Amino acid sequence: MTRDPHRQFSRPLGAIVLGIALSVGIAACTKKPPESQKADGDRSAAPKVETNLTFNDITLEQVDEQGKLVWVVKGKQATYSSDRQLAALKKPQGELYQDGKLVFKIEAEQGEIHQNGEKILLKDKVVATDIQDNAVVRGDTLEWLPKKDTLTVRGNLQGTHEEADVTAQEARLFGKKRRMELLGEVIMRAKESSLQIASDSMIWEMEQKLAISDKPVQIDRYEGEGDAEKVTDRATADRAQVQLDTQVATLQQNAQLALVDPPVQVASNELIWDLPAERLTSNVPVRVVHNEQKVTLSGNNGWIDLAAEVFQLNDGIEAISQTNQAQLIANQLTWNIPTQEFVAEGDVTYRQVDPPLSVNGPRAEGQLQEQTFSISGGRVTTEIVP
Repeated sequence: MTRDPHRQFSRPLGAIVLGIALSVGIAACTKKPPESQKADGDRSAAPKVETNLTFNDITLEQVDEQGKLVWVVKGKQATYSSDRQLAALKKPQGELYQDGKLVFKIEAEQGEIHQNGEKILLKDKVVATDIQDNAVVRGDTLEWLPKKDTLTVRGNLQGTHEEADVTAQEARLFGKKRRMELLGEVIMRAKESSLQIASDSMIWEMEQKLAISDKPVQIDRYEGEGDAEKVTDRATADRAQVQLDTQVATLQQNAQLALVDPPVQVASNELIWDLPAERLTSNVPVRVVHNEQKVTLSGNNGWIDLAAEVFQLNDGIEAISQTNQAQLIANQLTWNIPTQEFVAEGDVTYRQVDPPLSVNGPRAEGQLQEQTFSISGGRVTTEIVP
């Protein structure tokens, strides 16, 4: 049975279908067949009862107990199942509401409405638009659960937003919380800078403009465009969060930042990476390794100017040169990577193996790798040139 009502239904799915079914049943009972036909009918098989109802260009909607809209779905065609618990739609387009407020728009090639609108499924060329945050998510399938305020998009997922683009296997959007949870091979690429975040799962707090991952995460910074694009810095950690509007990343637990040029690695249990300022800060113990110069620095806290390639470490400083087995201990150390010069202050102690030497003083400056430096303090200044 096919009908073209061209009108909007405001009752629940089950009530709509039930009303149509009753009308068909009453019409069937108002006319009795002639006796001859009845006799023929007795000899033939029982007549088939049409169990599916089909409508063209239909609009369905669901309201809650307070009369507020829950969803509105339009379709080129809708076919109801025999138990009236499912409506299959072609070319569905819908609007989804929370507390009477429009939160999502959805569309696809095919769709289904289940159990009086308690679940909506879409598939094939799915597009979901987050109205509050102007984010668009595309994928293979979509599931909307109004009572749980959860819209889930799965398969070949691509998301676009003014702050970042994302790809993943699955996304869960929560209208009231203004949150997007991303799962499976998640990659987020910021638009305002060449920053990329990769992890197995990520939470995107849309209103706070914050990306959070409690799984192992990798953050890359790129330079160049197209074929000339290359990674200049790479950070990893067991968990991280990135403030997308300010481009500040906080990495925690086994956090590491690897610089390509110069080849330096920074490790700590917390690293704060300010990408626009090109500054790395740690308020907990931190270790710096220069692979080419074979120098290792450590301190209880410090910062790094990535543009100037200058490090400053504070409290409990230890610098070790593997080349000449030299050690420097101080309360504060500033190290310039391009010139390989350092300035150490506060209870400075220098030791070397060959020739054996140990010198103390309040301040030292020079080049640790070359074993050329001066120690000064008070009235005494000592220079040592091996």
